[in-house]
Amino acid sequence: MALSTKGVRISYTQAGSPWNTEDNDYYYDPLEPEMLRPKIVTESQEFSTHPGEDITLPCVVDREWHSLVWRRGGNILWVLQNHEGNLLLQSVTRDDRFGRNDTSLTIKNIDATDEGTYTCELSETVPPRNVSHVLKVRVPPEVMSTNRRSVMTIKMGRTAILGCKATGNPEPNITWTYEYRLLSNTLSNHKLTKCNHLRISSTDPPVVEAREPEVYIGVGYRITLACFVYAQPRAQVKWYRKGGVPIDPMRLMRTVNSDNRYSLQFSRVNFDDLGGYTCNATNFMGNSSASVRLTARPKPVKFVSPHQGDMETNYTLIWEVESYHPVLAYDIAYRNDTDEEDQWITFTVPGTTSSTKYHSMSHTFTDLEPGSAYYVRVVARNEYGRGDANESFAFTTLDSAGTDSPTYAQPSGEESAEENNPLEDNVSEANEDVVSKEIQKTSVAASEALVNQTNSEDISRNEVSVAEKTVIHDDTSAANELSPKERKMQLMALVTAISLSSFF
Repeated sequence: MALSTKGVRISYTQAGSPWNTEDNDYYYDPLEPEMLRPKIVTESQEFSTHPGEDITLPCVVDREWHSLVWRRGGNILWVLQNHEGNLLLQSVTRDDRFGRNDTSLTIKNIDATDEGTYTCELSETVPPRNVSHVLKVRVPPEVMSTNRRSVMTIKMGRTAILGCKATGNPEPNITWTYEYRLLSNTLSNHKLTKCNHLRISSTDPPVVEAREPEVYIGVGYRITLACFVYAQPRAQVKWYRKGGVPIDPMRLMRTVNSDNRYSLQFSRVNFDDLGGYTCNATNFMGNSSASVRLTARPKPVKFVSPHQGDMETNYTLIWEVESYHPVLAYDIAYRNDTDEEDQWITFTVPGTTSSTKYHSMSHTFTDLEPGSAYYVRVVARNEYGRGDANESFAFTTLDSAGTDSPTYAQPSGEESAEENNPLEDNVSEANEDVVSKEIQKTSVAASEALVNQTNSEDISRNEVSVAEKTVIHDDTSAANELSPKERKMQLMALVTAISLSSFF
C-alpha cells in the first residue's frame, strides 16, 4: 500500500507491527531527501546518580516525527505516537517509576538495578535513528562480617579468624585495619573499604591494682582511695573494710571513670575510718582484689643534709617528714661504719609542731671520729603511730687534715630498713596504726601538768646516756627564738614523748 502526502511518497507494510523494533512499519522512501527526514539532535551521555534520586534522560527530535520508542536493551519501556501534533503514549513496562517529559525519559526513585544503557529511537527511518545514554548508580560500600557478628569473644591464647564481605557500586576492595592502622594498602581505582568494625574481645579474669597501697591523711581531712581494674568482660567492683565489713553507703561516694579507675571518697575522715580497705573485682572468669591502708601516722623521713660533713667530730643531720598531726618524737639510731651491724646507738628527741603537714628537724652528733663514715636512721612518731623506717642515711666527718673523707656508696640491701632495724628494739610498734585514746588522754594530761611546773631553760639542753656514751641534743638557740606559746607547745611534745616511751 502506498500513500502520497504533499509530494512525499510513503510506503506502508501491513505485515509489520508498531511494537516491532527490528522491522519498522513506517519508513521514508530512500528517494526521500535526507534534509526532510527527522533526526535526534541529543548527544549520547553518561549519567551518574545515587539510590533514591530522580533523573531525566534527554531525547530531542529536530522536526515532525511519527513514532518514538524508549527501550533498555531489548525491553521497550514506552512508545510515543505523534498524530498531527497530538502525542499518544503507549506504555509497555509495568514499572510506574518510568515516565516521560515531552520526548525525554524520566526515572523516579532510582535503585541499583536501574543501572544500564537506555536508548531513544525514531522507528520511522531506515535504518532507525537513535541516541543511547549510560546510567550508573553509585551505591556506598556496606561491610558486614561473614558470621554476622561484630564482636568475637575468645579465650586468651586461642586463634581468631575474622572475615568480612562488602557490597556496593562500584565493587569495593577490602582492606583491614588494627587500632586505626592499615594492615593492607592495596588500592584499586581508588576504591577502599575498611573492615575496622570487627572487634576481638578476649575474656580475662580481673586484675586489680591499688593507686597507692598506703594513703597518709589526718583525721578531719578529705581523701580519696583509688584502684584500677582491668577485666573482660567488665567486672563488678566493690569496696570493703578489711575483713569483709561493709562500708556505710550514705557517707561515702563511689565513682568510676573511663580509665577503669574506681574511687572511694571520704568527705571527712573519722578516727574509725583509719585502717585497711579492699577493692574487689569479679566477673565470670574470676575474682581479684587489692588492699589499701588509710593511716594517719607519719610518712618515712627524708634527709636533706649533705653526705659530707664540714667538721671533724660533729655532724648536723637535717631531715623532713610529712605528718598531718604533730610529731611527738623522733627515734634515732646511728653507728660507725667500722662497728658491727648490731652495735647501733639509739635515743629519742622531742618532736616538732607545724602549721602544715610538713615538719623539719635537725640534730647535731658530737664526739664523732674524724674522717669516719656513719649510718643513721630516723623514725617519726605521732599520736596515731610510728612511721616506717627508710634506708640508712650515710654521712662522713672531715678528716684531721681538713680534707674530705673518701666517698663511698649508700648502704646496700643489707642496710635496708626491713633488716636489723635497731629502732624496732627501742620502741615497739603500736597496735596496728593507732594508739589507744585512753593512753593519749593520759599522756596529754601528764604533759600539761609537767609543763606547768617546768621551766623551758631546764630542758633546753638535755643529755641522754646511751651505751656508756653521752648524746647531747642542743636546742638552746631554737628555744630562745620561740615565743612563750610555741615554747610551751614544744615542752608538751617533749613530755608527751617521754610519757609514750614508757608505754612503748
